[in-house]
Amino acid sequence: MSEELNLVRDLAVILVSAGLFTIISKALKQPLILGYILAGFLVGPHISWFPGIASEETVRQWSDIGIIFLMFGLGL
Repeated sequence: MSEELNLVRDLAVILVSAGLFTIISKALKQPLILGYILAGFLVGPHISWFPGIASEETVRQWSDIGIIFLMFGLGL
């Protein structure tokens, strides 16, 4: 059960940080993709001072799901 909770917690951290950096990048009049890249860098497992993802495996799972949605959206 804790595996699913960690997966959901990681998703929440990813979405909240993406939302915050979207607001910041809009306020600075920068492209949104720059905010998303910065959020992904800070949430990743290599930065320890930011509350982020603990497992690299969950990052890979969510990135695969994100790429699937991106490709589906581009196909429509």
